[in-house]
Amino acid sequence: MRNIFLSLTLIALMALPLTSVFAAGEVAIYTGITQWIGKAAADEQAEICVGMLDDAGITNTWYDSDGQAGDLADWMESATGNGALDICVLYGDFPPEIYPEGNAQTDGSIAETFIETTDGDVFINHADYMFWGLAGRNREGGLQNMMDIDGIVMWDDDTPMVVTSEGADISPSLTDYASDRPFHTDELDGDWEIEVSLAQNDDGTRADPIIVRDGNLGRLIPMIQTNGGDEPKGAIAAEVITWLMMQTPVEPAGKLSTTWGELKAVR
Repeated sequence: MRNIFLSLTLIALMALPLTSVFAAGEVAIYTGITQWIGKAAADEQAEICVGMLDDAGITNTWYDSDGQAGDLADWMESATGNGALDICVLYGDFPPEIYPEGNAQTDGSIAETFIETTDGDVFINHADYMFWGLAGRNREGGLQNMMDIDGIVMWDDDTPMVVTSEGADISPSLTDYASDRPFHTDELDGDWEIEVSLAQNDDGTRADPIIVRDGNLGRLIPMIQTNGGDEPKGAIAAEVITWLMMQTPVEPAGKLSTTWGELKAVR
């Protein structure tokens, strides 16, 4: 009887849908302080993003006040190393609560630790230069320290971005446009590599949006870095987030073998 039970149980496990080994993490959106986009416009885009994430069944929290930056930091610490893919969306600022201003903590900040586990956690940044910070409180050092790449920068106003085939598939809301702070793919170093370029210039040395990943660790996604642009940032972010959540297995591969070991004990 036990052998019959074991066989039936294994058949049931094998019949589970593939999605059962995928677990969505959470999304945090921060619009407390913004740069290169007005607060009202950022809130409008965040509301669109939240609505689309809700429709997709993705858990999210929107921090819409600068007084909630500490709450964002608490969320980030709890999400770090939790075995799930978690995503933080910023609108041009880089709160000192997660990365002390003036590059005062060049290594080991809450923000850097967030993207240095194998969870694959993500920062998405809209509008201004990624990690530059309000009124330039970090300047180039923000991105350089977060990536541990000396000399990487994000310049070149009005750089034409053409949507790639992958970008069109992932984000139907994304169209060709001009980026003011495209990502410099030719300055990647270490274990950082391009995961997906959604829009880029002719030779691919500049891209925006783009997903870059630090080996098997975290990701950065500069996304629509424009000064006062009216692009549908919220919709594009939601589409990319939904795609990422669907792509990334976050439960350990050993789960089924553990179940098998437990089942053998029944025999």
